[in-house]
Amino acid sequence: MKPRLHRTCFRLIILLIVPWTSFAVAAEPKIINVGWTGGSAWTALPDRIAFERGIFEKEGLRVRYIQFQGTNLMLSALLANELDYVTILPFIAGAATRGLPVKIVGATAKASGYAIISRPDIDSVKALKGKRIAINTFGSSADFAIYQLLSRNGLDPNKDVTLLAVAGSPDARFAALIGGSVDATVVNSPFEYRAEQRGFKTLLSVREVAEFVRIPIVGLSTAQRKIDKEPDEIVRMLRGQRTAILFLQSQREVGIGLLEKLLNIDRAAAERFYTIYRDQYNPDLTVPDSVVEEWIAVGTFRAKEKISVKPQTVRDWTFAEKARAQ
Repeated sequence: MKPRLHRTCFRLIILLIVPWTSFAVAAEPKIINVGWTGGSAWTALPDRIAFERGIFEKEGLRVRYIQFQGTNLMLSALLANELDYVTILPFIAGAATRGLPVKIVGATAKASGYAIISRPDIDSVKALKGKRIAINTFGSSADFAIYQLLSRNGLDPNKDVTLLAVAGSPDARFAALIGGSVDATVVNSPFEYRAEQRGFKTLLSVREVAEFVRIPIVGLSTAQRKIDKEPDEIVRMLRGQRTAILFLQSQREVGIGLLEKLLNIDRAAAERFYTIYRDQYNPDLTVPDSVVEEWIAVGTFRAKEKISVKPQTVRDWTFAEKARAQ
């Protein structure tokens, strides 16, 4: 009897250990590689919060952010299956327009995050007529933003102003403004804070630019392969981002503190920019097709041959809708 009892006990131990081992393996967070241009902008705060506060971990995901200097490299890594996701949007829309198997699945901001700074004597957009405006490169999101902004204020971007491509960081464009070779430039907020400290003017804030042109530049994009094979993972990623956005919008003091630290600005400035940015975050994770059409236009507005594609070619809101519902 004893040997039989021992064998019975052994079987029970095996039955207890095997399910527990399977559970432990299943509970291990999945490693996710995400490409981004860096975490030093206000638009990156939802991702940083989701990462630093363990929100992604609660979704069973261990997210690793990998910084890239160029969007082309990021796209190549995504297509090569070296990245699971990227946070860039307009560039992915352009790639999808050209037939590449990628899509935007979520937008964490409602607008671009661009501001316009200028010489202090320029008091309106219309006053930019005859002036020189610095952008980073022709065909970029910033180029599209200023092009549309001027057009929607009654100016012809091709005739009424001179657009100058000044390569490099916003510091290079700001140096051109300080030196007097340009009269205004497009910057990523809160660069306007630095400009104001040097006596220059915020001609249009993030909120004001968003009234004329809405091209969110951050969110979540992925390859068609991921959409086909791992739809639940996409929902969990988006749910993590959404949870972080709702946290940021509801926790004013935390948000101000994070902006003060992240952007290296004083408390008063952090309070000011939190008020501006708070409503620009996008817990819905989707945008209207009119905005999607602007994403498409970013890559085509300067092309001789215009490309016409349906919004569904570049975006898939299925996963964002599920993330909101859960």
